[in-house]
Amino acid sequence: MSRMRHEGPVIVGAGLAGLSAALEAARAGARVLVVTPEPLLSGCSSAWAQGGMAAALTAVDSAELHAKDTLAAGAGLVEPGAAQALTEAGRETVEWLAAQGAPFDRDADGGFVVSLEAAHSVARVARVGGDGAGRAILSAVVAAVRAETMIEVWEDARLKGLSQDEAGRVVGAVVERGGRPVEITATAVVLATGGAGGLFAATTTPSA
Repeated sequence: MSRMRHEGPVIVGAGLAGLSAALEAARAGARVLVVTPEPLLSGCSSAWAQGGMAAALTAVDSAELHAKDTLAAGAGLVEPGAAQALTEAGRETVEWLAAQGAPFDRDADGGFVVSLEAAHSVARVARVGGDGAGRAILSAVVAAVRAETMIEVWEDARLKGLSQDEAGRVVGAVVERGGRPVEITATAVVLATGGAGGLFAATTTPSA
C-alpha cells in the first residue's frame, strides 16, 4: 500500500454536497482533494434530480412556513431541528448556487420563478428549465470546481476504508486507485457519499 500526506481536507463524493463543501473549503484557503470513483457528473444522485429546489423565496413565504409544511409532509419521520436548519438556509443556498452559475428560471424583475408542488402550501420550488434541475445545477458547480486551483479531483478512486489513530479519531482515508490501495492522511475527511436510496427496495437513485 502506498501512503501520502495531504495538507487539507479529503472529500469523498462528488455530488452536490461534496463539491459544494470543496468549493467552500478552497475559498477559505484550504487545499482540497476530492475522491470519486467516476467522472464528475456521473454516478451521483444530484445529476438525476428533477423538479427544482424548494426554498422560501417570495414575500408570501417564510422559512417557518416551509418547515411547518416539511414536518406535516414527513408524518412523524422528520426531525424538527433538521427541518428548521434546512429551511432557514434555503434562500441563501439557492442564491449561492445561482452565484456559481446555476441557471434558475427568472421572472422579468430578476426574481426566481417558483412553482407549487405537492406538500407545499405556497409556490416555493425554484425551477431550472423544466425537469432538468439537478444536472443543470450540478454542471454549474462542476465548472466552478474545475476552475478552482485549490481543488484537485481524483475521478478514478473508490473509498475502501477510513484510517484511525490510537484514540479512534479519523485521520485519513484508504482509497483504491488504478487497482492499488492508497492511504491518504489528511487534516479532515468529509464523507459525502450519499447512498441512502439503497436502503429501499424501490429507488430512483443510481445503483452505486
